[in-house]
Amino acid sequence: MIEIRFHGRGGQGAVIASELLAQAAFLDGREPQSFPFFGVERRGAPVTAFARLDDRPIQLRTSIEHPDVVVVLDPGLLRTTPVTDGLKAGGLLLVNSKLPPEEIAAPASVRRATVDATRIALAHGLGTASTPIVNTAILGALAKAAGVVSLAAVGRAIDQFVPARPEENRTASADGFASVRLAGPMEHGAPAPPHRPTPLITVPDGPLATTPSSTLHTAAWRTLTPVIHLEKCTRCNFCWKFCPDDAIGFDANGFPVVRLDYCKGCGICAEECPPGTIEMVAEG
Repeated sequence: MIEIRFHGRGGQGAVIASELLAQAAFLDGREPQSFPFFGVERRGAPVTAFARLDDRPIQLRTSIEHPDVVVVLDPGLLRTTPVTDGLKAGGLLLVNSKLPPEEIAAPASVRRATVDATRIALAHGLGTASTPIVNTAILGALAKAAGVVSLAAVGRAIDQFVPARPEENRTASADGFASVRLAGPMEHGAPAPPHRPTPLITVPDGPLATTPSSTLHTAAWRTLTPVIHLEKCTRCNFCWKFCPDDAIGFDANGFPVVRLDYCKGCGICAEECPPGTIEMVAEG
């Protein structure tokens, strides 16, 4: 049995990716299973989905704690979420990133692969610049990197179960298959990134609105990061005025600074900046 765990953000298609993988495996003659983990997900918030593939009927009905493959649809999750927890030695970490796989932080015992699924999705008009839908590109890369399904089966699954823009999604999967980059395990002795548990927040009785936004670390929601080009900044303070999360501070000279622990990447600061000083940039 092969167990695969998907990590993404609401709106990127992580749940659909697990379902399409299961459908492709079925078309390849295998026994599949897929299911999501649902919490209080919203667009941009972290989402987890699971898939199992086997040649025999699957009896397990549990979450996947020790996957053979981990697929990360948003590279920002590598910084905020312990995506590799439980990943088996010799397993595969596939990340949507423009970086080469050698530069992806991971446990020393796992293989790494990267594909610029965001670029592929945008090239085919899948999603928007702020929320590209990268699932079909990442599935094509998974077919090549892990060999768990054939690219032809992925294409057939897209034709049957993706009603919107099937041709573009099918081409995106082929591009992901062709452009995925692979690397073996890290050299012996390379340290794994430390797991830093997120401290629990004490929430007072009553509505959540009574909690100051400065106490809520919402960085895990972010898909785009604001970058301030100070050479154009007029110090008008509009970014600070309109930020809903108290994520804008100021340096000693009065120029704005983004407090990334609190920034969820909503882009309001960039929209409201009169001189267009702020640019929203994808991570990874």
